[in-house]
Amino acid sequence: MPRKFLDTDKRKWLDLYESGKTEIWIARERAKCDPRTVKRGIEEARRKQDARVARAELIKEALRKHQDSLLEELDKILSALTVPAENFAVLSWYHNDESIFTKPEAASNEQQTSDVSESRRASRREGSTVRGLLKQHLKNDRLWKVLAQWEKAYAAHLAERKEFQLKMVTLLEDKTGCKLVDNDVPKPFLYSYTAGDLFFKAALQHAFGIHGGINLESDMVADTARGDVRYHGSILAEAPGNVERIKVKLLDALQELKASADVIPVVDTYEALKEITTRAGQVVEQIKLLGLIPGQCEICRRLGM
Repeated sequence: MPRKFLDTDKRKWLDLYESGKTEIWIARERAKCDPRTVKRGIEEARRKQDARVARAELIKEALRKHQDSLLEELDKILSALTVPAENFAVLSWYHNDESIFTKPEAASNEQQTSDVSESRRASRREGSTVRGLLKQHLKNDRLWKVLAQWEKAYAAHLAERKEFQLKMVTLLEDKTGCKLVDNDVPKPFLYSYTAGDLFFKAALQHAFGIHGGINLESDMVADTARGDVRYHGSILAEAPGNVERIKVKLLDALQELKASADVIPVVDTYEALKEITTRAGQVVEQIKLLGLIPGQCEICRRLGM
C-alpha cells in the first residue's frame, strides 16, 4: 500500500525544493519514497500555497473596499452637516406643498405628514446597509450623540424660521390691509414672491447684522402713474390710487419687523446650530484622520477579522 504523506511533509518538500534541492535528493534523503511521489507532493503544496496567497489578497482587497465604503459614509455625513443661509425661507412664497398659503389646520396636518415622511427617510438612512455597518464599527462612539444633537438643533432652527415667516406675513397683511398673493387678483394686493421674500430677507439681514444688500427704506418707490410700489424694478404691491399710503405702511411694517422679538429665536437657534455643526464636523474629521474605521462589524466577522 502506497505510503501517505501529510500536508506538512509536502510543504517541507516545497521549501527544500525552492532552496535548491532536487526532487531525487528529497525523495532519497528526506521522504524515503519514489521521486514521482515527491514531485506530485511539491505540486500539490504549491497549489495550496498559491490558493492561500490568492485568498489572502482577496480578503485584503475586500477589507480595503469595506473600509473605503465606511469612509465614504463618513464623507456623506460630513457633507450633510450644513447650516442654512441667513436669509433662507422654509416656506415657499408660491402655492406649493410647504407654502405660506397653506391654512393653519392643513399646515398642522401636512407638518405631521412631513414629520412622518422625514422620520421614515431618516429611518431608511439609519437603516441603510453601510450606515448600519458603520454603527457596528463605532458602537457607543460620541459621533452618534453629537449627530442626534445636530439634527435636533437643525429642526429647532427651521421651526423658528417658519414661525417668523408666518408672523411676518400676518404683519404685512395687517399693516397694509392687502393680501399677499402669487397671482393676479382684484387690487390692491402684495406680491408674495417679491414683497414677502424681500421683507423676510431684509428683516433677517438686520437681525444677523449684515450690512449692505437690501435697502428697502431708501430704494422703495411709489409709482403713482403705474399704480404700484417697486423696489429696483420688482413690483411689491399693486394699489392704484393708494400707492403712497401702501408704501408708508410697508415701511412701518419693516421697522416693526426689525424691532420684533420674534426674530430673536431665529438668531439664537442659528448660532446654536452653527456651534453644534462645527463640533459634529470635528468629530467626523477626527475619525477620518485615523485612516481606517476601528472596531468590527458583520462584514469583518465574515471575512474572518
